Amino acid sequence: MRKYIGIICMFLCFSGLAQIKFHEPKKPKELPLKKPEVKHTTFGIGVGITRSVIFLSRNVREFNDATGINVGIVYGGNKLTRFSAEFHQYSSINIAPTWYNINAKTYEANLQLLARFKRSNAIIYPITGISVNMFKGFFTGKEDFQNLADKYPVNSEVHSYWIGANFGMGYEHEIGPVKAVLQYKMRVGVQDAVGKINIMDVCYSLGLRYDLKVLKPKHSHIFRSWRNRYPLHVD
Repeated sequence: MRKYIGIICMFLCFSGLAQIKFHEPKKPKELPLKKPEVKHTTFGIGVGITRSVIFLSRNVREFNDATGINVGIVYGGNKLTRFSAEFHQYSSINIAPTWYNINAKTYEANLQLLARFKRSNAIIYPITGISVNMFKGFFTGKEDFQNLADKYPVNSEVHSYWIGANFGMGYEHEIGPVKAVLQYKMRVGVQDAVGKINIMDVCYSLGLRYDLKVLKPKHSHIFRSWRNRYPLHVD
């Protein structure tokens, strides 16, 4: 009897094992690779006309501003700031009887802080930066109320320059593919005659600019800590 009971138990065990199904583990689904996000910013090229008093402490005559052309570029603008660089070349003027055949030019770099209008294609922005201003003219020494003859030879061509701090406002409006730009700047510097800081120039400019979309540069790794914790992000 015990023999039959053992055979029956073995039969039941093998029957149960036969009914157990073994499943292979499922492979995890491969997620599609995400494409890296491509970030763009703005690079604009502009040209216009400009008007300036050139050298306020020397240009004492009224309505004697110089007119010229200016070219410039802007970079950035997707956020609240962008950078600009400009060059101004002015036509020749006279400040009779002290200065004749004056030629002037200005190189400048500025930071612009952008404020956008929700329901308009316009932007207004404060401007701050630095400029290098060059002045060349024939100095006669007549009516030299600044006593510049102590510094420059009389009846000679004088080359001088001064470094200024720029402060101003700008306005731009989108017109189709281009933007109309209006800017006003004051340039503060040191007067060569008395050595005091004062307003040296007042400048207006009006022009058109065309903006291109360009790729942002990758993160710069020039400035890092010894543990590489602080990468410098370039906007």
